[in-house]
Amino acid sequence: MKDEERQSAELACEKIVKQFAVFNDLGELEKLAALFVEDGSFARPLDPENPTIGRAEILAMLQARPPRLSRHIMSNIVIDVLGPDEATGISYVTFLSTTDVDAARPVAAEPKIFVGEYRDNFVRTADGWRLKSRKGNMTLIFG
Repeated sequence: MKDEERQSAELACEKIVKQFAVFNDLGELEKLAALFVEDGSFARPLDPENPTIGRAEILAMLQARPPRLSRHIMSNIVIDVLGPDEATGISYVTFLSTTDVDAARPVAAEPKIFVGEYRDNFVRTADGWRLKSRKGNMTLIFG
């Protein structure tokens, strides 16, 4: 691959990592699910050994969660392009939230802060880069 193609793939995959967090926090769950290929898999950081498989199933799982105001802060995003149609990535996530979704902003977050990581596999499709799999894992809990 040429450097320009590699850099373009890295940026596209990094954008998916960031979009995942924003769509999740804003409740734009259809957009979040669309980041996956049709048969993609997602293992939540608090339940990494039980992935949800399939775009429709991922959307249903996300929609079934109780309401929560959250912020996923993504950092240390590293994308490795393996070829023209495949890449992997790792990113760190810091997660703050509250169930007090109707409170005036700013609202106090729950006292626990979670820090973990996502390990991703990306593929290029006719619609652009998408997540083939995303596996989360929590590493640290504060509070």
